[in-house]
Amino acid sequence: MAENKGGLFAKTVQKHAGRAKEKILQNLGKADRTVDDVFDEYELNFNKQQTNANRIHKEVANYLRCCRALHGASKGLFETLADVYEPEWVGHELLYAQAQNSDMLWTDFCHKVQDQTLTPLTAYQQQFPEIRKKIDKRGRKLVDYDSQRHQLENLQRANRRDEYKIARSRDALETARVTYEALNKELYDELPTLYDERIPIVAAHLQSLFAAEATVMVESSKVAKELEAIADKLAKECEKGTYKVKRAVAPRPLSVVEPSSPKNANSPSIRPTISGPVTPNKEETGRPYEEIEFEDKKVNGTVSAPARTNGEVIGTKIPAATGSSLSNGPSFTSPLAELNQKVEEIYDIPMDGGKQPSPLTGATTEGLPPGVLYRVRATYKYTREDVDEISFEIGDIIQVVEYDDPEEQEEGWLTGVKEATSEKGLFPANFTRPI
Repeated sequence: MAENKGGLFAKTVQKHAGRAKEKILQNLGKADRTVDDVFDEYELNFNKQQTNANRIHKEVANYLRCCRALHGASKGLFETLADVYEPEWVGHELLYAQAQNSDMLWTDFCHKVQDQTLTPLTAYQQQFPEIRKKIDKRGRKLVDYDSQRHQLENLQRANRRDEYKIARSRDALETARVTYEALNKELYDELPTLYDERIPIVAAHLQSLFAAEATVMVESSKVAKELEAIADKLAKECEKGTYKVKRAVAPRPLSVVEPSSPKNANSPSIRPTISGPVTPNKEETGRPYEEIEFEDKKVNGTVSAPARTNGEVIGTKIPAATGSSLSNGPSFTSPLAELNQKVEEIYDIPMDGGKQPSPLTGATTEGLPPGVLYRVRATYKYTREDVDEISFEIGDIIQVVEYDDPEEQEEGWLTGVKEATSEKGLFPANFTRPI
């Protein structure tokens, strides 16, 4: 057994060595070789066909990977839109339906590319390695045939002819010829047939690919148009103010109360029940001038003009109530409490038929430009928080006008035009006072 394996291995090594020697001699021009121009052309066509088949298979496989990635990106986009698109927005259910349509389109398209294009191309490509083996084997058998032919020629040209060796060489040559011609004949049939198949195969595969692509593009276009219509309808509803958040009345800034030393250290501390804690024998500073004015009117019956420097209101110190003014006990109503009540009355904006603001009590309505209801002066600084609002500083004069759309009237807000800059917009009423 071992001897048979050793002999077979030695015979194989000898055969390979003989082929290598024959090829070297042929390449050096010291030995001729059998030439078949027709087969050489067949082999050249085969090599080109195999290269093209590998290229198209590679690109279709990459195309399919990209389609699957695009499908995943589309699903991710629709999942995000489903989270962002609030349930009360118009078209919410339609958006979900179009997301399902898009997902089915891409799933079907990827399956068609896989089943109708890539899988057939894979089968087409897999036959080339087997035929390549046959071509290589034919080449080796042709070298064996030429080698046996040369050996026989050498034996026949020898000075001393050995008929036994010549007979054996002639038999070996015939065996090599039969083996070679069998492979050669088989390839003569297969190679042209395979080469002719390249056109219908490529045409069929491309047809299925682009037909599937055309379908997904047309249907995806329909989905895109539906999505565009949904977004357009949402934008129109937004312009109508359907989803606009109702504004709350802007909070009125707080007055600043600063403590001071008591006038009489022996006076008892009294804390009356008012809107904020007030300690007797203290002074208040930095209060807005309209509060001071109302308190002055309450106490003295007169209105004192607020002091100003460069258009700014200077805080005025107001002496605190004395102990004698609080002698009524719990039923005492402080000037600050009455002031708060008057402020609330001033900023309770009356409405004309519930649609437009009417001139406030005490506001001058004579000699105003057309369309101006009355004028107000800013008592606090305000910085706008939206594009349809206006900002102003303390002391700015604003002309109050009617709302462009009465339906948009919001409680506690007015529409006005700043006299200094002619800017028009909304502003909180409780940051101003009528003049």
